[in-house]
Amino acid sequence: MIRRSFAMFGFGLSALSLIGCTVTGRSTDTPRTANEQLILDQSLEQSLAHARIPIPPDMTVAVETVGLSPDTVPDKGFVQAGIERWLGRQGLRIPHDKQETYLLRVMIHAFGTNTRGFFLGIPPVQGGLFPISLPELAIFKSENQSGFTRFSIDIYERSSGRFLMSTPTYEGYTYAKGSTALFFITFGSSNLNPPAP
Repeated sequence: MIRRSFAMFGFGLSALSLIGCTVTGRSTDTPRTANEQLILDQSLEQSLAHARIPIPPDMTVAVETVGLSPDTVPDKGFVQAGIERWLGRQGLRIPHDKQETYLLRVMIHAFGTNTRGFFLGIPPVQGGLFPISLPELAIFKSENQSGFTRFSIDIYERSSGRFLMSTPTYEGYTYAKGSTALFFITFGSSNLNPPAP
């Protein structure tokens, strides 16, 4: 009986020694997952939903996109295409013939994703000497992924290069959160729009 108690106590200590807690935070690298692409795409859409451009419809504009560096804004072409589509919906024309009335310089202050995670439990164990492996056992695990877009537009007269004005800064924020509790109970939340029917 005493031996059994010691054995159970030893097993309990061994299990407790495996329990770990980690907190992670990182920026994601390309190529991005489909979920990251949706998060970024919809954060851009959110920022454009509040944007206004003080140029009458049917005027011609050229769009130039500028980021902090090629490394920090690898998706300038995507942002520019999204903004050009939005400008077209406002009734503006983008002829790309160097004869446009206005130059719109889009300053991308931020466009990217962040991931934060928390884990409390036993991480997966791969067999070393013995061919035994254990799956991950999460007492509590969470992973939060967010996308952020921030930009402003400087407006210039194309023919003279004269600066006319700057728009306010526009922002969009999206997130997707997922959690696991007590090994198998999963739940989450998101502000992503559902797919169109």
